[in-house]
Amino acid sequence: MFNLPIFVGLDYHQKSIQVCVMNQKRQILANVTVENDPDAVHQVVAPFGSNVSVAIEASTGVANFAEILIHRFQWSVELAHPGYVARMKQTPDKSDWTDAKLLADLTRVGYTPRVWLAPEHIRDLRELVRHRHGLVEQRKQAKLRRKELRIMNYE
Repeated sequence: MFNLPIFVGLDYHQKSIQVCVMNQKRQILANVTVENDPDAVHQVVAPFGSNVSVAIEASTGVANFAEILIHRFQWSVELAHPGYVARMKQTPDKSDWTDAKLLADLTRVGYTPRVWLAPEHIRDLRELVRHRHGLVEQRKQAKLRRKELRIMNYE
């Protein structure tokens, strides 16, 4: 395997991922869409080397995907702040191709606006709190409907 650093930008979606691979000279080695699967991403990136730095825009589901890339392939993965990345864009083009390229380029120059990658146990707690909040909202809505029905029956 080559030891030259390569820089990867991933534009993450629920069903697919745009993968842009860039070298130190800013040459795009690959920019393709693959299914949302760590092995599919690895198949695109692996031919270019093993010294991999990855940037992914932070969104729902990205943290678990990043953990897989870190532990399975020993890649350096950073979550990028989506608001800052959007402001850094020099073009109004909002395509997956340009988003992945921008993330790879930001990683290459070391300007990735990072977001903290919470450990798995904290992500699990967040999920539990989100679920509890949803149940509380459902209960509140049920009580309000019951109250409305009582008022309508008295009229």
